[in-house]
Amino acid sequence: MSRATVSYVLRNLSGGRIPITEDTRSKVLAAAKQLGYQPNAVAQGLRSGVSKTIGLLIPDVSNPHYLQILNGAESVLTDQGYYLFLVIANLDPEREGRCLRSLFQKRLDGLILTPTFADFFPDEMNALRKGSNPAVFIGVQEGDWVEPDITGATSLAMDHLLSLGHKRIGFINGVARPLLAERRLTVYRQKLREHGLPFDESLIHCGGYHLHDGYIAARVLLDSPNPPTALLSINDHLAIGALRAIRERGLRVPEDISIIGFDNIEVAAQLYPPLTTVDLHGEEIGRRAAQMLLARLHGQVNEPMQELIGSELIVRQSSGPAPLA
Repeated sequence: MSRATVSYVLRNLSGGRIPITEDTRSKVLAAAKQLGYQPNAVAQGLRSGVSKTIGLLIPDVSNPHYLQILNGAESVLTDQGYYLFLVIANLDPEREGRCLRSLFQKRLDGLILTPTFADFFPDEMNALRKGSNPAVFIGVQEGDWVEPDITGATSLAMDHLLSLGHKRIGFINGVARPLLAERRLTVYRQKLREHGLPFDESLIHCGGYHLHDGYIAARVLLDSPNPPTALLSINDHLAIGALRAIRERGLRVPEDISIIGFDNIEVAAQLYPPLTTVDLHGEEIGRRAAQMLLARLHGQVNEPMQELIGSELIVRQSSGPAPLA
């Protein structure tokens, strides 16, 4: 039996220059199984020009929201026979630049990118625009993109708290870059204005993005001379830290103070009390990004793909009527 015949069988080919009988095919496959043969994916990719690997950049793994996006993208790509090459920027601009350059150097079929500092890297962004491999952005309106409807999500949160009679709403803002919170702050101001309430700068606390930073932010807001009756946290991660500070002050949730977050991470429903939150549908964002990329890879679309993913208010026991003065 020739090497060419064995190669044809193991590569799942038939016909062509080498006619292969079922008996021959069975013998080759039986021998391969006995020897524990596994096909070399790298070699196959070099021959076909397709790596079946997608690069994925996420900013941070400590925030479960990004893991939701990862899970959503992975589920779609795995079903279609693709694998993920994951890089994590840790919300650091220098590291994000290295991650982007690393993705360019790999042999990948496409990219899903959730950058925090995209405007820091004009050369890399230009390379993406001109490159042959497609990219889908999450949270950045560039080329093909998908992102949560932050404006609508913040409106849901503010409307909920204002409907409960809260007039002093603290805002816990913890992001790697201030501009990432601008849309939320714009809606926050707008909703206060619509209800005839003044904007109080002292109710805004800008800090870090780690769980402990939520604790620090809540302590500062609760220790102010005229503390809030509700806290709006930019994500559930920071809200968990804030709950610790609330308990340390001996306050009850929601009788003394309400709190609401964003993202609807898995642990939010398991807290005491369970956390009211706005579900940004992170897994759906990841799924849609992967679906967009596959559509682009398979030549199914010509126009730019752009999609806002709607949000959903999940009311639990951490929000309630404003306490009487």
